[in-house]
Amino acid sequence: MVVCLDGFMFASAKSQSEAGLLDLYLQAVEEEGYQNAVFAKACNRRLIAILWNHFQTGYSDSYLSNQWDKIDPIVHHIHSVRRPVMWADICAREHLNGRQKIFLEDCRDLGVHSGITIPLHGPGSEVDLISLSLRDEKRIECGRLPLVHALTVQYRLRLSELQGDSVHPVQTLTFKETECLRWCKEGKTNWEIGEIMSISEKTVEFHLSNTIRKLSVSNRITAVVKGIQLGIISI
Repeated sequence: MVVCLDGFMFASAKSQSEAGLLDLYLQAVEEEGYQNAVFAKACNRRLIAILWNHFQTGYSDSYLSNQWDKIDPIVHHIHSVRRPVMWADICAREHLNGRQKIFLEDCRDLGVHSGITIPLHGPGSEVDLISLSLRDEKRIECGRLPLVHALTVQYRLRLSELQGDSVHPVQTLTFKETECLRWCKEGKTNWEIGEIMSISEKTVEFHLSNTIRKLSVSNRITAVVKGIQLGIISI
């Protein structure tokens, strides 16, 4: 089965339980090759809660008992990013100390490696995060990361609905803001949207920036998912 965002959004919208929604999400990301997953909350460079996890036996116990979040470079870095990050990219940029290198080797031995983390920023310094990773030795398809990001955003938004979280009113989008968002859904770049709409790339950036602000999201992928949820653009 090939995962598509439209199908996942339709199925998740019909789900009436948190457990059923989680099963849909885990199935979708497994189709994308990720066998491990965890949903956690972080604050001030430490994990404050693990809401659920899907690992091989032994990893979660080792992570918690060793307090690995104190040295986990992903946990330390996630507060400063707004988009999904590949673990390899963070490790390549950061100067890892000896304990961190041993930690990463231990993770690999326990079947957790080659992952990505998707930040879901909340109020203040808190940030929810979903991390997906591999157990087997294979490469991540980088071209599929926007889809994985969108699946994760939809999971989180639908979970909030099921939990009865309050929804803030959304400011009305202009016609051009809606059009830019619609073409974003089709995977068009800012330059391509400008050509289609006969406006400059800077004007496209302006409309998308306004759209992101009005929808109270942090990036264009989240804006597309929320726009579909709210019926602003169609599936």
